[in-house]
Amino acid sequence: MRWHPLLFLALLSSCARPDTAPPEMGLVEPLGGAVAPGRTLSVEGYAFDPSGVVGVRVGGQEVLAAGESGKRLVRFRFRLQAPTSGQVELLLEAEDAKGNRGERRVPLVLDAAPPRIVVERVEREGGLYRVYGRVEDNVRVDWVAVEAGGRFTPLSLPKEASVVFLAEAPTGARLVAVDAAGNRAVRSIP
Repeated sequence: MRWHPLLFLALLSSCARPDTAPPEMGLVEPLGGAVAPGRTLSVEGYAFDPSGVVGVRVGGQEVLAAGESGKRLVRFRFRLQAPTSGQVELLLEAEDAKGNRGERRVPLVLDAAPPRIVVERVEREGGLYRVYGRVEDNVRVDWVAVEAGGRFTPLSLPKEASVVFLAEAPTGARLVAVDAAGNRAVRSIP
């Protein structure tokens, strides 16, 4: 009777499936896939495979650092010159230690339009202004800050296409908004 569990374990271990799945890939930067036309940008991503990733290529060029090869989870980065117009699609290719190859097409959005700062209401209280409004963008608003005297105070806002804000600022301050592609808009506070 003691041999039955061992026989069962031996049979179960021989049923292990071979690795036929390609590596999984994804991009971390640029956030939201938005890029400003004509700019050089840093692209960063990852690849994962249980048997180990041995290569990552973009447009046929190897981008995996030598010390990363063979690891299950690898991080890669490279620089890219965005075109001034048209559509950009990155072709990511990865290979695992078992020879399985996978590819992923990642579209990048060319975003030349800066975000739009809409001031809906301004209240004055002593030497401070209380400004109510929203920032809109065609892709995503990355951050909004109040700049006063060369000092930036970021507003804690979600990263969405339209964000509502309330800011308190002294006279002469400016609202600064930056979208996911790095386009910037500035509006003076009266």
